[in-house]
Amino acid sequence: LKYRAEIDGLRALAVIPVILFHLGIKLFSGGFVGVDVFFVISGYLITTILIEDLEDNRFNIVKFYERRARRILPALTLVSLIALFAAWILLGPASLNRFGNSLIGVAIFSSNFMFWKLQGYFDENAELNPLLHTWSLAVEEQFYLVFPIFLFLTWRFSKNRVFWIIIIFTIFSFALSEWAWRKGGAYSSANFYLAPTRAWELFAGSIVAFIIHKNKVKTSNLYSSIGLGAILFSIFVYNESTPFPSAYALVPVVGVMLLLLYGRKDTLVARLLSAKVFVSVGLISYSAYLWHLPIIAFYRIYKGSGAIEYFPSLILLTLTFILAALSWKFIETPFRKREFLTTTQVLTLSVIMMLILGALGYFSKLGSKGHEERLAKTLAENQFVYFNNMDERKFIQARLKGVLDEVPSVVVGSSRIMQFGSYKQIGKILNLSVSGASIEDNIAFLPEAVMKLKPNSVFIGADPWILNENSQQTRYKSIEGLYHFWLKAIMLKDSKNDTKYFVDTKNFDDQSHNSLERFFRYVYKTVNLKDAKSVASHGKPEVEAKKAYNGFHIYPKTELHTDPSILASDLDGYLDYGMEEFSYKKSAETSLVNLLLWLKNKGIEVVLLLAPYHPDLFLRMQKERPIFLELEQKFRDIAFQQEIQIIGSYDPNIVGCTSDEFYDAMHPKESCMQKVVSKFKSALTH
Repeated sequence: LKYRAEIDGLRALAVIPVILFHLGIKLFSGGFVGVDVFFVISGYLITTILIEDLEDNRFNIVKFYERRARRILPALTLVSLIALFAAWILLGPASLNRFGNSLIGVAIFSSNFMFWKLQGYFDENAELNPLLHTWSLAVEEQFYLVFPIFLFLTWRFSKNRVFWIIIIFTIFSFALSEWAWRKGGAYSSANFYLAPTRAWELFAGSIVAFIIHKNKVKTSNLYSSIGLGAILFSIFVYNESTPFPSAYALVPVVGVMLLLLYGRKDTLVARLLSAKVFVSVGLISYSAYLWHLPIIAFYRIYKGSGAIEYFPSLILLTLTFILAALSWKFIETPFRKREFLTTTQVLTLSVIMMLILGALGYFSKLGSKGHEERLAKTLAENQFVYFNNMDERKFIQARLKGVLDEVPSVVVGSSRIMQFGSYKQIGKILNLSVSGASIEDNIAFLPEAVMKLKPNSVFIGADPWILNENSQQTRYKSIEGLYHFWLKAIMLKDSKNDTKYFVDTKNFDDQSHNSLERFFRYVYKTVNLKDAKSVASHGKPEVEAKKAYNGFHIYPKTELHTDPSILASDLDGYLDYGMEEFSYKKSAETSLVNLLLWLKNKGIEVVLLLAPYHPDLFLRMQKERPIFLELEQKFRDIAFQQEIQIIGSYDPNIVGCTSDEFYDAMHPKESCMQKVVSKFKSALTH
């Protein structure tokens, strides 16, 4: 393979925007397309190597994977181990569990499946996930697990036929991608992370390799400049709302193809990209890509999330390239030399490295295992526990595992009703709300609580996304067993079995954990700076979010959005929360009605609860999203048909809530929820 300096320059053009995008530099709002640039380059280079090997009858699948191992694994292992060390010190239990899954995914090159499957489980932002970027490496390795074998088996049918087969595969993969993002919901996530809908970008590079190999393509300043312009256009114009991958991805992908085809030798673009500064960055681009996200994510975690200011961004960028240069020189370069290690040694060491990473990922999961249960036990004995950075659903399930006092009322729903149910409002009530609750969450928690706590009434939060097919509220999967258990019960409308629970343990048994788990839990608690040491507190709310015994959620000071400019900038996000694309989910209505019937058969008073939105946001809803008003009416219709009460409204004016009675555009404060209660006291008489 003849060296092309401009390709190293193109790598620099790919990696720098990705890093700046993850740093939150708004100018590079489309910097994520750098990954797509990498895909095309990778497809071109690997296909060129394979064609040359096949034509010279020197193709060897073992040698191919050896080259990949030398190229990928050493630096990846180093960065993963450093990230692991930081994770045990800085990550909370839920995040460490997720990190453990990520590390296992890295070890077997399936982290894209991990992120696709687990996306939405927690409230943690993608920018706080230190290994999220490894999904692209997994896509490449999955592609190269199959592509060389395909090329070897079909080569006998002539290059021309193989070329057209690849064209067909490219069209099919592109069509699948376009269909998936338009389908929305879970399909959009699969479209982003999985190889079948990303393969066309790698195939695009393969097509370029075949064209160059078959024909002597002439250089062109015009076409190569158009290619460079297309890449730059997507970097500076695209943003997170751009459907991706989709037809929009054609702009950077075709841009790279034009540059690879026509931007060689003495073209203006080739001379520009062959400049020493670009080539130098390109040479260390793989290491820079590996290092940048752990550095940025752990800084955000240590700082407490939020935007990164200019000077820290400059420091993080500099640190990324210093570490990249060091790992390129002392890790990447030596391992690529055949005299450094034999083929057998490389492959053996690769297997060992993957086993070690997988084992460390598993140990990380052990260290964080059972944290929700231990905090639930603490809550059973105290007034408050910290609950930042945990899986709230597992926490609620653990709460229902312990001995609880019977209560008159139980509340289920989303974070929008976490201020409903304090002792000051209406007496003793248990609030089991969780962030982004779906109908599945309500079905999982409410029957279990009803059977154990014998309440007279239940309140169910009626958020609009409950009836949205494309809400992407899939976090209930972490308590999927509990959900399916009670779904079956309410579908059967079984009102006789009052003693059968999903969780029938009456106390918390820490002795059930094995010695290995206890050891890693002890290590984690010893080295972790904050979250593993979370303890109960009777004091006033600190910067950490807390949960009271009755489920009353205490917001940390960092979540109090009193600045009008911050609130205004958040309106779009809250308007789209769970409702960016709407498609009516009939099955959700059926599940809700079945739950209501099951509760009524128990003789329990059921109340649907509509929590108000901030006045500014509600005004936007009226003008731009009438679906919110239609869904409020839908909930009212359901309540009328089932002869149950419904209180509150999405409209804050009806309830009487003012702008200063909200934490942000979507979460009302306690005073606002008190107004909901005071206006509808009849629902609270027993």
